Order: sequence, then C-alpha cells, then structure tokens
Amino acid sequence: MKGWYLGLGVAVLLLGGCATAPSQPTLVAAQATQTLAPLLPMRRFVANAERTGGFVLSPNGERLLWSQTVGTDVGLAVRPVADTQAVRSYATGNQGRGGGYYNWLPNSRHVVFSKDERGDENTQLRVFDAQAVDLQLWQVTPARGVRAWVVSRGPAGSARFFFASNERDRSTFDLYQADATTRQVTEVARSDGGVLDWVVGTDARTVGRIRQLGKDDGSGAALELRDLPGGWRTLKTWGGFDSFRVLRVDPALGKLWALSNLGRDKAALVEMDTASGAERVLAEHAVVDVAQASFASVSGPPVGYVVEPDHPQMHFFEGAWKAQMDAVVARAVAQGTLPQAPVFTRLQGRDDAARRVLLRSQGQFDAAELLWDRESGAVTRLDTYFPEEAQVLSPVTPMAFTASDGRRIHGYLTRPRGVSGPVPLVVDIHGGPWARDSWAPATFNARQMLANRGYAVLQLNYRGSAGYGRDHMWAGAMEYNGRLQQDIAEGVQWAIDQGVADPRRLAVMGGSFGGFSVLAQLAQKRHDYRCGINVVGVADWPRLIESWPPFWRNRHMFVRFYGDPADPAQRAAMLRNSPVSYLDQISAPLLVVHGANDIRVLRQDSDDVVTALRQRGHPVEYLLFPDEGHSISKWRNRLAMWRTVEDTLATCLGGRSAGFDFYELMPRGR
Repeated sequence: MKGWYLGLGVAVLLLGGCATAPSQPTLVAAQATQTLAPLLPMRRFVANAERTGGFVLSPNGERLLWSQTVGTDVGLAVRPVADTQAVRSYATGNQGRGGGYYNWLPNSRHVVFSKDERGDENTQLRVFDAQAVDLQLWQVTPARGVRAWVVSRGPAGSARFFFASNERDRSTFDLYQADATTRQVTEVARSDGGVLDWVVGTDARTVGRIRQLGKDDGSGAALELRDLPGGWRTLKTWGGFDSFRVLRVDPALGKLWALSNLGRDKAALVEMDTASGAERVLAEHAVVDVAQASFASVSGPPVGYVVEPDHPQMHFFEGAWKAQMDAVVARAVAQGTLPQAPVFTRLQGRDDAARRVLLRSQGQFDAAELLWDRESGAVTRLDTYFPEEAQVLSPVTPMAFTASDGRRIHGYLTRPRGVSGPVPLVVDIHGGPWARDSWAPATFNARQMLANRGYAVLQLNYRGSAGYGRDHMWAGAMEYNGRLQQDIAEGVQWAIDQGVADPRRLAVMGGSFGGFSVLAQLAQKRHDYRCGINVVGVADWPRLIESWPPFWRNRHMFVRFYGDPADPAQRAAMLRNSPVSYLDQISAPLLVVHGANDIRVLRQDSDDVVTALRQRGHPVEYLLFPDEGHSISKWRNRLAMWRTVEDTLATCLGGRSAGFDFYELMPRGR
C-alpha cells in the first residue's frame, strides 16, 4: 500500500501543471486583480469522499442510517443516536438511477435498499441486518431484467415491507410482502394488467390500487379502495391528462390526502373522505403547484406543505408547529450549528413517536441535516459541514423574464464569484421536459464547478416544464422544436441584455430532452453558440416512443406533446423535428455523452449523431459509458465526464480548467 501511494505521488508530480488560465477578457481581468475565487480541483465537486448525508431515523428513534463513502465506493452507515463513535459502514454500492433508496424496516434493525446494477432501471431490492458487523445481503428480488420498488413499510415492530415487481408480467406490477426475519416473499395482490400503483394505508394494510380504466394509455385512471368483501370500490376517477397523486390513506380517520390538479390549473393539496368522496382543498398557490406535503407522525393529516415559486417555502397549517420550527432554527443559528439564518427549513423525517425529528435546512451556502430532540430541545447537526463553501462558491439567484408572446418564464442564475461584467454563459437545460429546475444552496456540485471555472450558469423553466400548472406545461405541446426553443433563446438574450453574458462566448448543455434541446439550439443558431454538450439526448423522436419499456403507461402524454409515430403524417413531422434530420445545420463543436444501457433514450441516438457528424469531418467527442444508463451516476464516470466538460468549455468559451485530478487514478471498487 505504501508503494502504491509513492507511485501515485510521482504520477501526480508528472501530470501536474495541467491547469489552464482563462482567456475571456472579463475573466482575464479578474484573475489579474486576484478577485477570482480559488480554482478548486474537480474531485471537490464530483467525488467528495468527506461528504455524508441523507439521514434516516429508525422507527424507535434510537438509530441513524445515512449514505457516505465506504472504501472507494458509495455505501451506507449506521450508528446509535447517542453514540457518534459506534459507526458501522457497509459497502452496498447503492447508487445511480433506481439506486439510492434506503430505509429502516419497522423493527429498527434491518435496512432495505435498492440497487440498479447496470443503469438499465431494472432495480433490485436488498436487505441487511444493521446489527451484523459484516454485510450479509438478502437478495429480495434476485431475478434479472425485473424492476421492483418499495411501496410501504410493514406493521409496526415487524421486519416486513411491501414492494411492487413486474417479475410475473413485465407490463404490470404485482404487490408483494417481504419478511427479513424469515427471508420469505409472499404475493399480496395480483395486478389485473391495468394496475399502475398500489396504496398501503397507515395501518400497514393494502387499502387501494390505482388502475388504468381501459387498455389504451390515456383512457383515464381510478382510485379503487379494498373495503368490499372480495372486491374493490371506486372512490375517484380522472382523465388521462389529469393528475391525482395519493400521499397517504388513514383508514382509522377515514381520510386520504393527495396532490390533485383535477378541475384546476395548479396542483393543490386536498383532503378526501374515503366513505363519501367529499373533498376539500387544504393548500394551493397562484403561481406554482404544491410540491409536497409534510407529515409529522405515522398517521393523521399533514402539518404543512412546500411550494417553490422562486426560493422554496415551507408553510404550516398550525401556528404551534411553525413556532416550534422557528425556535429550533433560531437555536441552531445561535449555537453555531447553522452558519446563518437559512432560506428554507422543512421536515425530513421522524421516529414513530415523533420524539426525534430530522430537519432539512438550506441556506445560501449550506444544506444542513439537523436532529431535533423534542423532549430535551437539543438540536444537533448530522451531515458534513464545509465552511469554505461560503468563501469560494456562488449564490444561486431566482430570475424571471417575459417571453415575446407574454408568457412568464422563471429560472435561476449562478454567476462566477469575484467577477463583474459579461462572462461566458452556459445554458443548462433540464430534461423531461415535464420536470423543473429548483433553487439550491451553493454547495459542491456540478453547476458550482462551472461557476468556479468562470461561467455564468442559466437554468430556465421554459414552457413545457412541470411545476407551474397545466397551461404552462401544455403550452410546449407540439412546440418542442419551435416556441419552446425560442423560450430558451430569449432567456439567453435576457442574460446578454442584463450584462451577465458575453454574446461571443455562449455554450449550451443538457441531458435527455435537454440534450435534444442542445442539438436544436445549435442547429437553429438563434445565438452564436461556440459549443454544445449533449448528455443522453434524444435524436429520433419516433424511435424514442416506439422503444420504451412495456410497463410505461404514458404514451398518450408523448403523443400529445410530440406526435403519433403510428400516423404517417405525424411521423414525418416528428422526423423533421428530430435532430437526425438537421445535423448538417450544426456548425459548433459538440461533446456527446451516453450510457450504453439507457432504456429511455437508446444509445443508438447518440451513435447516429456522432457517426453523421464524423462523416462530414465535424468536431465531435463521444464518451460512452458501458456501465451506465440514462444518468451518469457512478462517481468515477462522473469525474471522467465533468473533466471532459471542463476542458471542452475552456477551449470553446475561454474559462479556466483545473486540469488533471489525481482521483482519476483511484482504483475501481465493486
């Protein structure tokens, strides 16, 4: 081991000195006056081995579970709440899309977690005994090519949990119960072929299912309750383009709570009587959907909700809860547990008795996880705190502009620290498009890396984005290659007009639908983009819709937004709007990144783009990761990807590059 470290040291010396200085004028001037933030190594943003987070309290409130680096990989750790030194860590390698879920079972002893081995979203479930010194896994779902996820925990004090799996029929999901003590799996309820989801009540019993009403996608759905002898009772129905997301059913109270946009533009938090179906609105917002509800106990109604109009906001229904939360936050600031008054604090978790509560508190330069003991009043920080973030990183600022047709477009802007005047701009386009960008603290992440290199980063919730109501989302339908792209271009023009962006140093990057938008922006040339970065981007819309997995039931959403490939005229239009039809119009250099096991956007899309561009001698670089899917999630792969992004942008935009990072020499783990 000592010899390995000596060899590594020699390699670092030989490969050192690869950092590049900026060449864009504003950045050159800032570097000359030494106002630029220190240039940080890539590992600080991508592979920070010191970070811990994602804490979960055991149901009895006595133990903590969290994620951290174990060896050279991502793993899980546990300890008693009262003993910070008695930590046991397990090299679970649970990371990536479909991986990363973990939770205690009701007995406060066993842990269940999910793992996506290949990135193909065939997520498997594993259980281990947190009292055992060694990791002794029970493979709950060992079958390959099968997708499973945890639906709910089992009865209080037991080692049981409910999960859904499509092992019997790949097109639908049955409900099972697993017992970690006996290591047995039992079928609880079988899908009739149309079940979209299962609902387990606060009494740990199967209380309902959400079922597609017809064979065709878009035929509507129903919430059916299992309170008839041998049968199901329909409580609520909705159309294929409506949303009714059940959050909790409490059989003892005869109530359920859901996020619903039925009969309204913005999703609201509603309460429903399960006997009569009578419904009342608990919370709504004029600009955005209600994002989530907060429950402070294992049963009963929500105590508050979250909305995200610009900065996120936590609202409580009861004054007592708000007063307690305000007092806890004030105590944390006063004792130095939090470095400053936070922007936003919400409930993250609690034990079954709500004796101990986990809080997520976000400031401009800090994302803290706090343990609040409600009996003693003590508040303790659990996650890793990096005080240097406030000294070297850049705050994220909400922004908005009015598009040329009058629609209001919201987003977020991050500017490089210590710089005044126009700088190179990277437009970071989110995927979906039925998703949204949200505000985040300035912590060590990829966007902060871009700002550290000297770039302003613009994120836009263009029409088609979710979170701003039906009208805003469906305004992007059939405009994905037109008006939607114009929103993005007008956002860039806003940044230029505000004196933020250097119009001669613009780049565009994005993943999935965002990757498609990269290709569209480069081809349409609405601005003089100097380069593009396309991550798992769509290049052929008919192929996308025709190749999805059998358990996806949202074809009607895609048809309404993009067109129907089964209709010859619409198929022709979809191909015209596909990048494979206009790659010859791209003149800027391109970096393409893809995971070989992607089931959402097949690697063939990126293969076609790269092949066509190379055939005409166009500058294009291709990173293909054989062990990834629709997201590049393994930290070594992310390190390789972002190092390439860093050098690509330094070449085309004139920002900084820290060059070789010795973490690139780290041996691969499991």
